[in-house]
Amino acid sequence: MIAVFLFSLKISADFHFQFSADPGWNHYWNHIIYWPLLLLILVPLLIIVWRLFHRDESFYGLKLKGMNWKPYWLMLLIMTPLIVLAAAQKDFQAVYPKMRSIEGLMNDANLQWWHKLLFELSYGTDFITIEFFFRGFLVLAFVKWAGKEAILPMACFYCSIHFGKPIGECISSYFGGLLLGIVVYNTRSVFGGLMVHLGIAWMMEVAGWVVGG
Repeated sequence: MIAVFLFSLKISADFHFQFSADPGWNHYWNHIIYWPLLLLILVPLLIIVWRLFHRDESFYGLKLKGMNWKPYWLMLLIMTPLIVLAAAQKDFQAVYPKMRSIEGLMNDANLQWWHKLLFELSYGTDFITIEFFFRGFLVLAFVKWAGKEAILPMACFYCSIHFGKPIGECISSYFGGLLLGIVVYNTRSVFGGLMVHLGIAWMMEVAGWVVGG
């Protein structure tokens, strides 16, 4: 019930601040603060849950000691040609880069390189939120009761939030969720999965910018 409540809070949170009279730029700046603000809201709530139920353990995978980064670099290397192939598909090009969702801004003459960089950094914070919730919380908070069986429902839940995205991304999210769940179950750390998830997300963004201009 807590997990459903927290994620419902995340997806239903809606912020509208007036930064500019131009709708495109107003939409842009709202995006810039939206993802980091969600992280700032969710993490304190997870800290409260952790202190109530799991304070004798590390904070839902916030652990770097003993990390071996080589397998995660290998995962990113394997994903690179798949992302290149996906970038040639029309459904991919319709979604990426994410700034495409801000109508009229992509071709705005005032759009500078640092606007794109700031957008991508802000977008990246959403994956910190996702990794802490899905892999850190939905796996590590439930292993004391369900053991490794906590991984499968997490992967199904994770796949469901990709409905409506390109079909290849939706299908791969299930298997990716399983893989990252297995990784965090065995390492008790979310950082490896976060590296892979962020790396894939930003590679998809780069592919979108290269293909879509």
